[in-house]
Amino acid sequence: MQEPIYLYSICPRPLQPLPLPLGLAAPTQLIAVDNVAALVETGVDLQALQTDEPRLLNAVLSHDRVICELFQHTPLLPLRFGTQIATIEHLKAHLASQGADYAAKLAILGHQVEYQLKLVAQPVELPPLAEGLTGRDYFLAKKQRLQDQTAAQEQQHQELEQVLNELHAAYENYLEAESPAGEARVYLLIDRAAAEGLEQRVEELRSQTTHWQITLSEPLPPYHFV
Repeated sequence: MQEPIYLYSICPRPLQPLPLPLGLAAPTQLIAVDNVAALVETGVDLQALQTDEPRLLNAVLSHDRVICELFQHTPLLPLRFGTQIATIEHLKAHLASQGADYAAKLAILGHQVEYQLKLVAQPVELPPLAEGLTGRDYFLAKKQRLQDQTAAQEQQHQELEQVLNELHAAYENYLEAESPAGEARVYLLIDRAAAEGLEQRVEELRSQTTHWQITLSEPLPPYHFV
């Protein structure tokens, strides 16, 4: 019985051989039909991975590594971890039937890259209460400290809203992700040629923002815009 074929991404059919990354456990290969191709690996046992948490985590990271390595050489449409198809024949039939749609998406995304902006709230630091306070003086000092903390948190919230609004206004392909408390994550899809402008804008935002640490990822495949 033939093992399922594990899929990483769809890309244009290359005119010249591409350097193909090592997969989860074996070399990857390109299966091409007409103008599109799929990066695949054979022999991946997903059921075995599901029962071994460390191996599963490593496989998820390796899946992204493979996609990012190929993305350095060609535009692509990343596929979710765990995507499989029954046989090579089924894959070729799928590429033949969906090839025009894949080619159209690749034409749109071919010169674009995704970036993640991550904002992490900085701790609100207030000076300690003066020593020796008692009674009413202590109560008033505690009240003032609470007011100062509330004001700092409000300023922090306003800074975040200002950054997000500016990014949303500046970039058409903007996606705000769910994030834990004290963090915010934004994904932007931009033309490769606009990368320098984005880096400059992030530097400006950093200089204007005192309550948030802003980090910008490396250029990524369009994970959130396919």
